[in-house]
Amino acid sequence: MTDKLNRAIASLAGAIITYFVLIFIEGLDFSIIVDLLFSSQDEGYVNLHSLVLIIGMMIIVQISHEAGTFQFLAIRLIKLSRGKPVLLLILFCIITILISAILNNILTVIILIPLTITVSRILNINPSPYILTQAVLVNIGGTFFSISSIPNILITTYAGISFLEFFLNVGLISLIIFPFTSLFFIFLFKKELSFPEEGFKVLKEFNIWNFVQNKRLLFQSIISIITLIILFIFVPSSLITSDMIALSIAIILIIISGLDPKELIKKIDFELIFYLLGIFIISGGLEITGIVSSFGIILSNLGAGNLFLQIIMVLWISAFLSSSIDNIPITKVLTPVIGSMSEGVSLIDKNQLFYSLSIGANWGDNLTPLGDNILVINLAEQNNRPISFKQFFKLGFCTTIYQLIIVTIYFTLIFQFIIGMVIIITISIMIAIFYLLQKYGPNSMKIKIDKIITKFKNIIIK
Repeated sequence: MTDKLNRAIASLAGAIITYFVLIFIEGLDFSIIVDLLFSSQDEGYVNLHSLVLIIGMMIIVQISHEAGTFQFLAIRLIKLSRGKPVLLLILFCIITILISAILNNILTVIILIPLTITVSRILNINPSPYILTQAVLVNIGGTFFSISSIPNILITTYAGISFLEFFLNVGLISLIIFPFTSLFFIFLFKKELSFPEEGFKVLKEFNIWNFVQNKRLLFQSIISIITLIILFIFVPSSLITSDMIALSIAIILIIISGLDPKELIKKIDFELIFYLLGIFIISGGLEITGIVSSFGIILSNLGAGNLFLQIIMVLWISAFLSSSIDNIPITKVLTPVIGSMSEGVSLIDKNQLFYSLSIGANWGDNLTPLGDNILVINLAEQNNRPISFKQFFKLGFCTTIYQLIIVTIYFTLIFQFIIGMVIIITISIMIAIFYLLQKYGPNSMKIKIDKIITKFKNIIIK
């Protein structure tokens, strides 16, 4: 939380402490560490599958990045704005969602923030509205597919949720939230969105192929990503696991690309891998010592065995926990908690709890800039377009609460239809009153309300 120690080192230090506790206090031997790192056969080697999938996706993403695939697609869409600032914001929203649905948040930010600042300089506009919008939306895109973020990978591999099943239950909710969030940003930044015609003319004449170093590699990477998604959807995990699909395509892409494998391996995020290994041991230690199951019992008792209350509770608790602590350890710790909470519950209802965890853990990252969003602030500052901690916190906190309320209403409509309708009507009335007060002012509103009451009385008298 203090950011004074590298997160991989902090994670490994915690893992070493856990090791000594398990060996000297619990009386276990070294084999337990191997089980914690890769999971046991009974657990289906969940952790090992997660690591292989992450490495495979890293290689595919890195080759696509080398080819300029994502920059190429982004500039293509930006040119479609036709000099309209609101349309440009909408296109940036779409680009962010599309890229973050395939890449992890860090890579999405690394690609989009410098690109957005480059476009803003060409157009001579303030990039802050676009950067803040993208920073929030990467986490929405992170819940589109089971491969879109590491928390999703950890949840789906633990719970055995398929790619298509995850998309139909969580991805569709993200699709519903996306336009609501985009409209919120358009309403919020409408007065700041403007740019001169001259800047757009420069962008219009800009050669899009300048971003592409190798056209052949560009098309290879695009075909590989499309093939990957198709295989994830249609090939059952019982036949070929998703991690082996990703790794196979990654190896094929390395061979046909002609790129230097040593250079690609150097660019793999080993810090993230070491970080995950440490988290696997720590969260496994919490499970072995009974802390996780105790936490699960507490949560179950708080929910009073009511599935609806448990789903809402998991959504909000995981969101606020992941806002101050990274969402990866939160997910790793809470997945077995949900497993213990959902004992005796049907598979469909059990998975609803995991879907709620995925949404909360991913979207809660925006409540504060303490997570991956620190990178957004750093990149903006490096490019002489600083965004203050306070500025991001205000926007991220309000937007995330707004999103979580919508999802809460969604779950309420599914499990408690009448209560959900009451909430929707109440919120609609409040929004209508707020809008009228903003438009006419309190004094004008009072006069209009008096006129309506007078007319109503006259109708009754007649």
